[in-house]
Amino acid sequence: MPDVLVPAWLNELRPLRETLPARRPGRWLGITTLLLAVLLAGLGLARREEAIRPDQLSPGPHFEQARVRGRLIIGVRAYPRPALPGMPVVAEPDPFDAALAQALGDYLGLPVETLGLAPERREAALREGRVDLLVAGAAAAGSGAAIPPSKRQGEGALIVLRGLDIHDGEGLRGRSLCLAEGSPYRRPLAERHGARLREYPSAVHAIAAFMAGECLALAEARSLVDWLLQQPDWRFYRRLPVELRAPLSGHVRLADGEPQAQAWLAAAIGDWQRRGRLDEVLAQRTGELAFDVLKLDQGLICH
Repeated sequence: MPDVLVPAWLNELRPLRETLPARRPGRWLGITTLLLAVLLAGLGLARREEAIRPDQLSPGPHFEQARVRGRLIIGVRAYPRPALPGMPVVAEPDPFDAALAQALGDYLGLPVETLGLAPERREAALREGRVDLLVAGAAAAGSGAAIPPSKRQGEGALIVLRGLDIHDGEGLRGRSLCLAEGSPYRRPLAERHGARLREYPSAVHAIAAFMAGECLALAEARSLVDWLLQQPDWRFYRRLPVELRAPLSGHVRLADGEPQAQAWLAAAIGDWQRRGRLDEVLAQRTGELAFDVLKLDQGLICH
């Protein structure tokens, strides 16, 4: 370049530049790699923020009958809560199932009717169209959409008597274990640990059965187990050092695999989770269970 085009101050910097150490390619390669990683992370974040919302999709023909009817009918688990002896038995919807059912109705803009169903009646109710959807915990998967595991509430734990000779997951093989019907820990307990599972209508029923000696171990959410072990009546029990994670939080079932309905369901459940409602509902469930356990301590019974 002709000197006439070079600023005078640049000529003064040339000797300084020539004295600097030569650039090392490795250093720049590392910086380039770091910048690329940051760029890819940003793209991943953008993709998460652009997740499909339920209002961007058509619910499909499956929900047309609900729109014509003017309400969404959802089958849920239902069971009696602890009550005084002699009091009438009234089955109430499971709090988790009811909360998710209400959320799905809100997404569709329809009022919700929850229908409590016994396990043996659920498949027939779904197949015969008496319910639009079925929410019954982590039941056997079918047409519909899975509810993702909760990062905050998805950890489970196991309780046994202090003197019992069980010290790890292998010690559960072939042993009886109490848990709630539709528990998200059912699959890992059966497949990985080989426990002999005894399912009860709800978590509080499973806890009452465990305290009555019907099972050698109890599986429940870690937050609830930690609370139980702080109670005076639980001083004779201990938590097993076994890692237990829920592969999913539950499942919403459809009668068939209608693609539009499945896509809409997945979008609605994903949005519900991203808004933090899944964690909130699971935390509320733990609080209600703790209250029910206190009722058991006061002499109330599970019918």
